[in-house]
Amino acid sequence: MRVDAGALSMSVQRFGENVRIELAGQLDTAGRLRFREQIGELLGRGGGTVTVDVAGLNAIDIPGLAALLRADLLLRRVHSELRISSATPAMRALLHDTGLDGRLHVGDPGHH
Repeated sequence: MRVDAGALSMSVQRFGENVRIELAGQLDTAGRLRFREQIGELLGRGGGTVTVDVAGLNAIDIPGLAALLRADLLLRRVHSELRISSATPAMRALLHDTGLDGRLHVGDPGHH
């Protein structure tokens, strides 16, 4: 499934109990809202891993990081896990600078 919300395009793929969300463009206000709605739709299933591929994002800012953190918190409550894949060096630097690099799972399992 592919959804375009403002400057963000998002595709969602399911693999059994796991889900992969690919974000591209800008995680602007409309995009964050749509992303939050998508995470809300996933909360009912519980378990599994939700991987968010951020390779296609032009940039990510503090509100964008907040949206990812909120998703992580919500998913943990239903015993799911959020993983960020394809983080750019700029995103990794932002996570480090904000002290969030230990809070969000970035990269492959076992890689930080």
